[in-house]
Amino acid sequence: MGRKRKTTVYFGGEAHELWTEHGLKVSYAGRTAVVAAFDAGALRAEAPEPERAGDVKAGYNELARSLELALRLNAGAVSPLSGAYFAAAARVQLALEDAAGWRSLPETFRREICGGVESIELVELLRCLLDEKGAGWDEAAAVVSACFTLRVPGRRTDAPVPLAAVSALQMRDAKLIGVLNEKLCSRLWEAWPGDWLRIGESAIVRDDEADFAMLGAALCSRVYCTKEELAGPFRALYTLEPARFVEI
Repeated sequence: MGRKRKTTVYFGGEAHELWTEHGLKVSYAGRTAVVAAFDAGALRAEAPEPERAGDVKAGYNELARSLELALRLNAGAVSPLSGAYFAAAARVQLALEDAAGWRSLPETFRREICGGVESIELVELLRCLLDEKGAGWDEAAAVVSACFTLRVPGRRTDAPVPLAAVSALQMRDAKLIGVLNEKLCSRLWEAWPGDWLRIGESAIVRDDEADFAMLGAALCSRVYCTKEELAGPFRALYTLEPARFVEI
């Protein structure tokens, strides 16, 4: 992304899901658009160009919201999660534009995450593949997995992220985190039926908060972590799929 490029990132609003004979169709309303501009690798937020038609007052208010949010993003006056979502959504959109097709994305888009708020990129890519590219769940999850590795930097200090905070940025991302958690817990139940303690310790979502490091451990193609992590939080996943884990 060395050359100057732009894409649009959308914040907030509502997501409406409609199941049809052709699959799930998702539409959005009330979102705030911010232009993400990459120039020589640096990311800046800009307000979108004003539209020349339609409700002038509504358009002005929407542009004002976009400009205010862009200024806050550039000043670092947003939450770490908001900043991470903005960067992640922009990278994902441009990566999809660059790929010859979404199935070939792992050939051109590889990312290493540390298990903090930047892990929102995993879910945002999954959302785009499912909702915008029409991919099936298994194939979309496989592409996301092939694109990402997790490297936990020693002692974990990341805090759980409230799902409500994720939903305020992108409702579908919060929904997909819940689905990923359900699928993981189902696998754990099959392996250890009735062992609620083990399942709870290994879940992505606990008390309406998401453990982003566990999200990465469940989804990434490779997980680099310490011996203590393998014997602790990642123990169940390591037991199920030892080939994905590398001790550091």
